[in-house]
Amino acid sequence: MSQNITIDHAHQLCELVKHAITNSILVAHQNVQFKIEQQQVVLTGNVNSYYEKQLAQESVSRVKGVRQVHNCLTVAPLLQEEKAEFAH
Repeated sequence: MSQNITIDHAHQLCELVKHAITNSILVAHQNVQFKIEQQQVVLTGNVNSYYEKQLAQESVSRVKGVRQVHNCLTVAPLLQEEKAEFAH
């Protein structure tokens, strides 16, 4: 029985972290992935600025049940041409 509770809790935590990332306006359209192990979240992928990197970390760290966030996001600003394509 306790194993089912652990699986349900892990699934719920995963959904809450995903929700926190996708609800962050600046970070939602970025290439951000995450992995959860023992209530520790590892963020990976690319964002456009250090502000977005910090915003992603702050959003995830506020999720109830997350003990620690390891922010391994890379800052890779979009080129002007990519910004124009992204806006459309």
